[in-house]
Amino acid sequence: MEPRDLAGLLPQEPRLDHVGIASGEPPHPLTSLLRASLQFERGMPSGVLVQRFGLFEVISPARSGTPIDQFLRRRGAGLHHVALATAADLDEVAFACQQRGLATASDVQPGSDGRRTLFLHPRDVGGVLVELVEERT
Repeated sequence: MEPRDLAGLLPQEPRLDHVGIASGEPPHPLTSLLRASLQFERGMPSGVLVQRFGLFEVISPARSGTPIDQFLRRRGAGLHHVALATAADLDEVAFACQQRGLATASDVQPGSDGRRTLFLHPRDVGGVLVELVEERT
């Protein structure tokens, strides 16, 4: 798996928004280590339970057969994704990915906090699942 050239995909440097941690069931031990307060908890239509603690998002399956359930069976608990906030128009980024032959792991869709998101497939990002999220306005 060789990383693809992503230069110029985003018009400006993104910033770290959060890190997604896959967990069989909450709470994840990391949250007590950080002494983080729960900012929100939301069940997603995809069958995923999302809990946000500062820069960390703990994601757990709300039912069997979900993508996160499959991830946990294959890889176990731990790092799931890195989310980068960007001012870029995500529809334009998705189109640019298509034009460059870069794989996305989702369509542009609402994320756990209501902002639009786009997941870049790990095979084109050096083995890292990257979630692009709209910058807060």
